[in-house]
Amino acid sequence: MAFKVEITATHVVKPSRPTPDYLKTHNLSLFDQLAPSIYPPIIFFYKAKPDSNLTPLLKTSLSRVLSSFYPYAGRVNGDVFIDCNDAGIPYFEAVVDCSLSDVLKEDLSLMSQFVPLTEESVILDHTIPLLVQVSLFKCGGIAIGACSSHKIGDASNFFMFIREWANVSLADNPVLIPEFSISSRFPQLGFLNFDTGIKIQLNEKLVRKRFVLGESSILSLKAQATPCTRVQAVTALIWKCTMNAVKKSTKPNITSSIAMTLVNMRGRFNPPLPPTSFGNFVGSFLAEKTFNDENEIELHGLVDQLRHRFKDFCDVYMKEVQDSKDGIFAILNYSKKIGEMLQRNGIEVFTFSSWCGFPLYDIDFGWGKPRWISVTNTPFRNGIMMMDTKEGNGIEVWVNLEEDVMAIFEQDHDLLAYCSPGTCDNGN
Repeated sequence: MAFKVEITATHVVKPSRPTPDYLKTHNLSLFDQLAPSIYPPIIFFYKAKPDSNLTPLLKTSLSRVLSSFYPYAGRVNGDVFIDCNDAGIPYFEAVVDCSLSDVLKEDLSLMSQFVPLTEESVILDHTIPLLVQVSLFKCGGIAIGACSSHKIGDASNFFMFIREWANVSLADNPVLIPEFSISSRFPQLGFLNFDTGIKIQLNEKLVRKRFVLGESSILSLKAQATPCTRVQAVTALIWKCTMNAVKKSTKPNITSSIAMTLVNMRGRFNPPLPPTSFGNFVGSFLAEKTFNDENEIELHGLVDQLRHRFKDFCDVYMKEVQDSKDGIFAILNYSKKIGEMLQRNGIEVFTFSSWCGFPLYDIDFGWGKPRWISVTNTPFRNGIMMMDTKEGNGIEVWVNLEEDVMAIFEQDHDLLAYCSPGTCDNGN
């Protein structure tokens, strides 16, 4: 069945306390400067909680949290700074004409109705850092969707904010104060006229599908390619199957593939930056595989590539970044090097990002733990995102491919040996 989500009210939620004058300007860091102006979405679905009237508390607690995370309530001024003017964030309330259980049986592409911003949206104001939508189901269940500008922070930053919002909603807890040192450690460059060559490939004719790997499948993959992490094992499998799909598709000029993997650098700094660090602090490393029609692409070989490139990233690049004198130049040079590699002819690039390890299913706004957590369709070609399943021992993989490549990919015998195509309510 099709369903309809109707916006019933629009508010602007402002911080509960005014931002002090000395905090009115939050300078962006070099990493923020280099970040794209995109709005990654996330949606939390919760079952109904009997005899509760928790929805009004969401706005009150959000207002409190914005007082500590005050840049979210401001406006982005280009690649330079955030004007922390307490302008507030758009907050949409909606109703759904069916129950939560009905929605979770529907096509994944319909999930975009639960976020305030989609790839079809026309944003007239890219200065807004954050948008929120709260949707109520007939059964009393709720969906909380949010989109955060990548220009203001990365996934770690975004999830920290949502977790604190939930903690305040649930138990009126004291609000965590973020740590704002990234922009002083890696200040923006006012003279920056620098093109890294790293482009987000947009394409409207894309298909996004979700695949689920259970614990036993992941253990089996790891056994073939030891030593490796569960994320490396799953990355290698998806990379292998996407490469096979590209080789069989109508892309005769593609001769090799690159897996670009994003890395949260906070814990790899020495000493580590606190997980409460506000802003972008993400890097990436590249692993490359040349196509050879005579030889099958081996899983263990791809894992070795991923492991060695990740080790180089940590041992070489991260040490250069920490150099107080030349760290900024290391960042710029590394970004340009990656851009040059990605622009070579005959290359098909797949971008892997992982939310595994973030305790997203512990986020409780008062309705208990989420029934399910979803992302939505995005127009980013060859984007692959991974996150833990609700049980925590499996991995959901969201794959965004061109239609002809997806048609081949989803029939790959190696993929189907380990993954099951995921519906919304798949085991959750």
